[in-house]
Order: sequence, then C-alpha cells, then structure tokens
Amino acid sequence: LAIRVNPATGKRDFTPFMSPGQEVQVGKETHPQVIAEHGGVYDDPKIGGYVASVGGRLAANSEMTDYPFTFTVLNSPIVNAFALPGGYVYVTRGILALFNDEAELASVLGHEIGHVTARHTAKRYNQSMFAGLGGAILGIATGSQALSQLANYGSQLYLLGYSRDQEYQSDELGIRYMIKAGYDPFGSPDMLRALLAQDQLETLIAQRQNSERPPEFFSTHPNTENRVQRATELAKTTGVQPGPR
Repeated sequence: LAIRVNPATGKRDFTPFMSPGQEVQVGKETHPQVIAEHGGVYDDPKIGGYVASVGGRLAANSEMTDYPFTFTVLNSPIVNAFALPGGYVYVTRGILALFNDEAELASVLGHEIGHVTARHTAKRYNQSMFAGLGGAILGIATGSQALSQLANYGSQLYLLGYSRDQEYQSDELGIRYMIKAGYDPFGSPDMLRALLAQDQLETLIAQRQNSERPPEFFSTHPNTENRVQRATELAKTTGVQPGPR
C-alpha cells in the first residue's frame, strides 16, 4: 500500500481502508442523502452562487486546486457547517444569518475545506477499522458494494467525531487559505465568538423551555473556547492587521 505525503499537512497519510478515489465516491453517493436530511437545497441561486464563489476562491488557494469541490447551502434553520469526503462542503441558511462579512463566511468555508484537504474523514474511518469498530464493513468485499454500505451509515458518520487536533489543524489550514485568497484572518476568531454566543443563547432558551436542542455546530466542532484563542494567535502571526470591527 502506498503511503502518500499529504501536501496540506506535510505528513504521511496511511489510509488503507479509504483511498482518495474512494473518498470521492463516498461523497458522491452520500451527497443526495445529506441534502434530503437537511431540508433540501436552499432555493436562492444568488446566495448559492455567492457561497460557491467564495468557496471556490478558497479552494483555488488550497493544496488541492484541481479537486472537485462542491459547495451547497442547505435549507435548514439549524446553525451548522460540515464537509464530506470528496470535497462536498455544506453551510445551512441558519449559519448564514450569523455572518457579518465575507471574511467570516470564508473562515467557515476554509475550515471545512481544511477537513477535506487534511483527509480527516478518511483518517477517522481508518482508525475505526484498526480499532475493530467497523467489522461489519470489513467483512464485505472491497469495491462499490462496500462503499455503498459505508454511505448508508448516514451523514452522522462524517459529521461527528473530529478530534481536538483535527479541529485545530482545520482552523490553521482555513486561515492559511484565507490569507492566500486575500481575506482578513481575524474573521476566523470573530466567527467562532459569534458561534459560541449563539450556542450559549440556544442552550439558555432550551433550558427555559425545558426542551432538547437539535445537534448544531458545536456537536461536530468541539473545543470552541480554546479554538477562539488559538485562531486569534494564528491570525496575529500572519502579520495582517485586523480590519474594522
């Protein structure tokens, strides 16, 4: 099995259970399911085109300039953003309402692009296989049948479980892409602060109403307080002065 050096992280990728080609296939197979589970595509082509243009600008400044990234706005009020293997990046209309400027949008899209370029899903899946957590799939012959079964596990397989180090790494990569694309890197910590405030508000409302909250941004993107501090330090090290706030 070939061990590739990942151009985004500079580290070796050893993922025998999911190749880059399989990542593309898994994302393609799962994409329609994700859309169906999250209210469909938001019916405003201008907004969808705008998000795709910002995402494309960032992807063009990543280490995977020729990768087939797809950016989709989901018609869901839940505040969230996530990515599937194969370059499928999603933001909800709920999270769009929190953006104050394009740099904050770029910070979220850059972070999700970082999950793709760093191959975090493939690594997480690979680790689960080595740990014996995916025995059911191991018994299936490799090929499209196995990939179809993997896709049928649903989007939660991909949306949950990023480690602290993977989140930090995606923040770092996202800021790298923001700088190359000409965005204010301080949009990253600003956006994280806004998301944290929104999360605290939603928690307070749920407590007062004695109700359960649906899973939102921080169920898939943990360690937010630390990420705000680290993102601020990363932005400072770029030498770029923050824009007006």
